[in-house]
Amino acid sequence: MTKIGLRDWILLITLVPTLLISLGLGGYFSFARYQDVQHYLEEQASNIAEPLAIASEEALLYNNKTLLQRLVNLSHRKNSPLVKSIAIFDRQHQLVVTSNYHKDFARLTAIAEQPWPDHSEILDDGKALIILVPVLPEQTDSDSPAAQSPALGLVLLELQKDKVLLAQQSSLLVSLLIILLGMMVGLALSLKLVGRLTTPMQQLISLTEKLAEGRYASKLEQPYFGELDQMRLGINQLATQLKELQDEMQHTIEQSTSDLTHTMEQLEMQNVALDMARRKAQEDNKLKSEFLAKMSHELRTPLNGVIGFTRQLLKTQLSHHQQDYLNTIQKSANSLLTLVNDVLDYAKLEEGRMPINPEPFSLRDLVNDSIELLAANAFEKQLELALLIDPDCPDDIIGDPLRINQVLMNIAGNAVKFTEHGSIVIRVSGSEYNDDKTLLHFSVQDTGIGIPQEQQEQLFYGFSQADGSIGRRYGGTGLGLFISQRLVEAMGGSIGFDSQPDQGSTFWFTVSCRRHPLPVSEGLPVQLLAGKTVLYIEPQQFSREATLSLLNSWGMQVSSCATPSQVQQALASQSHYDMAIIGRAVSLDQVNQIVELIRQLNQSCSYIYLLVNTLSPTLREALLQTGAQACLSKPAHQRKLAAALTRPYQQLHELPGKLPAPPKSKLRVLTVDDNEANLKLINALLGELVESIDSATNGAEALQKASQFHYDVIFMDINMPVMDGITACQRIQQSSINEATPIIAVTAHALEGERERLMLLGFSEFLSKPLDEQMLHFALKECCAHTGPAPERDPEQLLQELPKSRHLDWELALRCAAGKVDLAKELLQILLASLPATLTEMESLMRSKQVEPLIQLVHKLHGASCYTGVPHIKQLTELIETELKHGKTIEQLEPELFELQDRLQSLLAEAADWVW
Repeated sequence: MTKIGLRDWILLITLVPTLLISLGLGGYFSFARYQDVQHYLEEQASNIAEPLAIASEEALLYNNKTLLQRLVNLSHRKNSPLVKSIAIFDRQHQLVVTSNYHKDFARLTAIAEQPWPDHSEILDDGKALIILVPVLPEQTDSDSPAAQSPALGLVLLELQKDKVLLAQQSSLLVSLLIILLGMMVGLALSLKLVGRLTTPMQQLISLTEKLAEGRYASKLEQPYFGELDQMRLGINQLATQLKELQDEMQHTIEQSTSDLTHTMEQLEMQNVALDMARRKAQEDNKLKSEFLAKMSHELRTPLNGVIGFTRQLLKTQLSHHQQDYLNTIQKSANSLLTLVNDVLDYAKLEEGRMPINPEPFSLRDLVNDSIELLAANAFEKQLELALLIDPDCPDDIIGDPLRINQVLMNIAGNAVKFTEHGSIVIRVSGSEYNDDKTLLHFSVQDTGIGIPQEQQEQLFYGFSQADGSIGRRYGGTGLGLFISQRLVEAMGGSIGFDSQPDQGSTFWFTVSCRRHPLPVSEGLPVQLLAGKTVLYIEPQQFSREATLSLLNSWGMQVSSCATPSQVQQALASQSHYDMAIIGRAVSLDQVNQIVELIRQLNQSCSYIYLLVNTLSPTLREALLQTGAQACLSKPAHQRKLAAALTRPYQQLHELPGKLPAPPKSKLRVLTVDDNEANLKLINALLGELVESIDSATNGAEALQKASQFHYDVIFMDINMPVMDGITACQRIQQSSINEATPIIAVTAHALEGERERLMLLGFSEFLSKPLDEQMLHFALKECCAHTGPAPERDPEQLLQELPKSRHLDWELALRCAAGKVDLAKELLQILLASLPATLTEMESLMRSKQVEPLIQLVHKLHGASCYTGVPHIKQLTELIETELKHGKTIEQLEPELFELQDRLQSLLAEAADWVW
C-alpha cells in the first residue's frame, strides 16, 4: 500500500477545498445569472404581448385586419432583437395576421389550435420562449358580438432565447476562469508552503539517519520557522545526549571487556582442569568397563565349570544330604552367574551398547518356555503359578525374544522371590494399533510383601531395592528392574507397577512388535481335540481359569470342577468323558488320594492326565504308575499339553506305512556357500524339492560351473573367500550361459537396507539365515513357476535321549533342519568340530588387533550358528559383526568377545559328556 507524503497532503489540503468552493460558487452564480436573464425575457414578453392584446381587441371585434397588421408590425420593429414572430388568431383559431412567417411557424399554428388559456401563459421549448395572451373583450350588452365568446382572439409572441443562452455560456466561462484562477493561486501558495516545509523536514530526516548511524556530532544550526525550529532544537539536544551516552557506554564496555577478559582467563583455566577431569573420568570409565568385562570373563569361566560339574555330580548315586548340598551349590552358582550377567548388562547400558535384534518368534512358545523355568522356584514355596494368554493375542511376532524373555523372567522372578504364600499370575494380551504393528502387554500379579510408598520412586534406579534386607536374603544387585526399564524403552514400550504394602504387587510392561505374515512355529494338532468332552478338576482359581481358557480355545467341551462335590455332580450329570485332567498340589503323602481319584475316574473317562506342582521325577513316576496317561507340571506348557492330549488320537489316526513323498520339481540348482554346515543344510532342504543340485564353496568355483552348465536357479552366499557372492553374481550375469538365471542371495547377517542394496546389484531375491524350508519353497516358486509343492514337515517331537544344554534349543534346531533329527545332529556336530580352531584363531586375531579377518571369522561362525539351535551364540555373533562393520574397535567389543568365547568353551565342555 502506497503511503502519502507530507507534500502530497499539503497539496490535497489546499487544492481540494479551493476546487470545491470555486465549483460551488461558480455554479451558484451561473445558475442565478441564468435565472435572472430568463425572468427578464419573460417580463419583456409579457410587456410586449399584453398591451398588444389590449390594442387588438377593437380590431378583432370588427375584423379590421389592416389595423391589426399595423399593430403587429409596429410591435415587432420596436422589439426586433428579441421578437422572432408575432401572430394573432381569431376566435375560430384562424390566423388573422403575423409579423413574420418562418420555417417553424407551423409550430405556432399547432399551439393556437389547442384550447386557449384564460390568462397569459408562457411556454419554453428550450430554443424559444412563446407567450400566449387571450384577447378578452370589455363588458358589453348581450346584443353585442362580444357576448358570443369570452375571448375574441389569441396573441402569440415568440421570443428568441439566444440572449439567454449567450448569457448562460458567458457566466459559465467566467466561472471556469475564476475557478482556474483560484486553483492557480492555491497551487502557488501550496508549493510555497511545501517548499518551506519539505526542506527542513528533509534536513531533519537526514540528521536522524546520521544519529541512527552513530554520528552524534552532526547538528542543524540554521533556524526554522514555528514548531519546526523547536523540533530542530530538540533533535540537536537529543544528539548531544546520545553523544554523552555513547561516551559513557564506551567507557562501560571497555571496563566490562577488561573484566570479561579476566573472567575468560579464569574460565579457560577451569576448562583445562575440567577437560583433564573429563579425560580422567573417561579413562576411568573405560578401565571400569574393561575391568567389568574381564572380571565377568574370569568369573563366568570358573562358574561354568562349577555349574557343569555339579550337574554331572548330581547324575551319580548320592545320599540325601549330598544331593541337598549339591543343589544348594548349583543354586548359588546360578545366582552368582545372574549377578555377573546383570553387572555386564549394566555396563553395556551405560555405554549405549545394549542392542535390540528383532527376529520372528512364537509368543506363546516363548512365554511358556519362560514359565517352565520359573516353575521350580514357585513349587519349592508352594505357590500357585498361572499363565493367562488372551486367545485374541497374536502369536507370530517379529521382536527380540531374548530381551523380552529377560524382562519377563526378571519381573516374574522377583514376584516368586518376594512372595511367601498365595499365587503369581502372569497375563499376556495384545492390541493392534495399525496394519502390521502390535502392542504386547505383559503383567505379573503376586500376593507378596508389596512395596512401601516411600520406596516406590527409587525402584527403577540402579543398585536400589525396595527392601534391602530381603535383597540380601535372596541375593541380587538391584539392577534387574533398571535393566528391564531400559530394554523395554528400547523396544518401544513402557514399564510400571501398582503395589500396596502387604497386599502384593502388579508389575506390567508393554513392547511394540510387528506381525509376521507367515507361521513362525509348528502348529498344534488341536484339530483332533475339537468336540472332545473333558472333566477338568482344579481347586486353584487362577490355574483353573488359565487352563480352562486354553481348552476352550481348542474347541473342547469342558466341565470344570473345583471341589469334590462338584466332581460328583459332574459324574452324575454325564456318564462318560473322553478325558479327565486333574490339577493338584501334590506331595508324597497325597499320592493315595490321587490314586483313589484316578480309580474313581477310570470308570467314566477314557484317558486321565495330571497337572502337578512338582518337578520331582520320582514323584511324577509314582503318579504315572497309578494309571494316568501323562503327568505334566503346572502351568502346563501348551505345546506339551496339546501333544499329550492328542497322542492317543494321533495313534488311532496313523495309517500303516509311510505316505509317498511329493514329486520333486525338475529343476537344476546351484548352491554356493563356504560354510560346510550351511551348504549341507541347504542341499538337504533342496534335496526334497528339486531333482538336481550342484554345489560350490566360493564365487570363483560358482562362476566356473555357471559357465559350463545352465541352472534354473542359483543360491549364492555373500561373504566368501576367493570371490565374494556379489562379484560372482555380476560375473555370472555378464559372461555365462546363466545370464537370465535368477540368483537368490543367502546371508547370515542382514543389515538394514541390505535387501534393497542386493536387489539393485542384480540379485532376484533375498533369504536370511537360518533358512526356513517354507520360505525356501516360496523363493523357488516365485523364481521358477514350475516348482512342485513343498513337502509337509514331520511334526514328530524331539526324542528324550537328545543331549541337554543351556546353550542349545533343540526345538529351534529341528525347525532349522526341517524337523529332521539326524540332520540337526549332524549340523551341530559340524559346528562343534570347528569350534576349537575357531577359538584359537579368534584369540590370535584379538591379540593382533586384526579387524577384517575377525569380521570374516565371526561372520562364518554366525552363519554356522543360524542352523544349529544356539540362539545366544547367534545373537552375540550378529551383534559383534554389526558393531565391527560400523567401526567399533576390538577393545570396545572386548566384553562381547569374551562372552562369546565363554559360551563357545562352555558349549564344548557340555558336548564332551553328550551321548549321541
